[in-house]
Amino acid sequence: IVGSASAWSTLTMKAYTTISELPSIKIPSQGPIRQFQLSLNDVTVQLSSLGASINSIVLPDYSSAASTPQSFDDVVLSYKSPQEQYQHNNTQFFSAIVGRVANRIKDGKFQLQQQQQDGSSEDITTYNLDRNDGNVNHLHGGYAGFCHRIWEAEIDDQNHVKFTLISNDGDQGYPGGIKITAIYSLVANEDDDIGAKLRLQMYGCLQEGETKATPIALAQHSYFNLASHSSSERILKHVLHMPNCDKFTPLDNTSIPTKKVQSVKDVTAMDFCQPRTISDALVHYGDEMVGLTPETAEDNVQQIMNDGSTESIFKVPKEGGAAGSNLDGDKPYGFDHNYVINRHDDDDANSALRLAAVLSHPPTRRSMSIHASAPGVQLYTSNYLSGTNPPADLCKGNSSYSQWQGICLETQTFPDSIYSAPPEATDEFGKGRCFILRPGGDDYLHEVHFAFGRMP
Repeated sequence: IVGSASAWSTLTMKAYTTISELPSIKIPSQGPIRQFQLSLNDVTVQLSSLGASINSIVLPDYSSAASTPQSFDDVVLSYKSPQEQYQHNNTQFFSAIVGRVANRIKDGKFQLQQQQQDGSSEDITTYNLDRNDGNVNHLHGGYAGFCHRIWEAEIDDQNHVKFTLISNDGDQGYPGGIKITAIYSLVANEDDDIGAKLRLQMYGCLQEGETKATPIALAQHSYFNLASHSSSERILKHVLHMPNCDKFTPLDNTSIPTKKVQSVKDVTAMDFCQPRTISDALVHYGDEMVGLTPETAEDNVQQIMNDGSTESIFKVPKEGGAAGSNLDGDKPYGFDHNYVINRHDDDDANSALRLAAVLSHPPTRRSMSIHASAPGVQLYTSNYLSGTNPPADLCKGNSSYSQWQGICLETQTFPDSIYSAPPEATDEFGKGRCFILRPGGDDYLHEVHFAFGRMP
């Protein structure tokens, strides 16, 4: 580890935000990974330039009595340091921003129509990408996507940390050279001097002189556990509320959307319009989607809640899931679905922030509210964490992260939604389609706020 620490403070509405640069990590032939710490009120966040990652968020236990010293916990699953994250290649996408296109692209290919310099349209071109998701689909930008890169970094204007990445034409099979910027800032919550809000603004534009169009869809892929990243209860006592998400996009057996949009009222297990514990949701999912008996679905959850076992991995029966679920047999189960964030007709799709989710943990009274400009949010309950990938000796506190240890709430455009031509007005799925950067067109913006505080 090389480098030295330096610090700045900036006045927010209610308190001072302190930004410090921590010692950097030297990676041979790759340059240093820079690290930063932001603190405000009782919230401390650590970032790194590897994948523009959130490496830790430390929160107090808000259940403590006023006369009792507060305890603090790190609520983000991650590696011991960015060095282990780099060495292990972060196959679970911990902490980082993923792209060039987040989530899955069917069969690792897409079609896009480019334009000639005279404005005429070329034939539709097929672009082939890595099939890094079960050797079937493309996932989160491929084997060397943005989450695996070391970004340029700086403390910008003594107010926030800015990460920048250049992705050239042909990178991972995508056309067009682009510039990506991610800006993190820690600001006060509007209506409370407890907690703080981590604000992330992700921008994308074509490189100067670029003549090719390209899809872009960035997402922040942190795994959260408000009890503690290493909690033996995993996420089962968390409560999830998604009041603006009354629709979701059903999946085929390879987790690709069917291009339909369905009401959560049709599938009880998918409904978070009212607050619901994750344990209850997983029991209903096991019954309604996986095809387990209610007793078996309940027993699976209770086995973890009663003894904290990290060894059991609960899977879809070998014969497959319930009728209509499209779940293949013998695979770990849980939520990994895109929800539609309801928007008003007068919302500016590129800037209006809407509530995507509220996650809370009643035993510690911690809460996290997520607002975003994106049309969708991927709910993922870390189904494929196995306790061994990543290995415990590479994780914080030698923690063994297993199934349902963390929850991702990835705000995004819809998975597999690159349209070669504008969709019909009646295409509801098309309203959440992937953004296309075109010469002379608009730049890309995706803003998301993570507000941490105490439950009401």
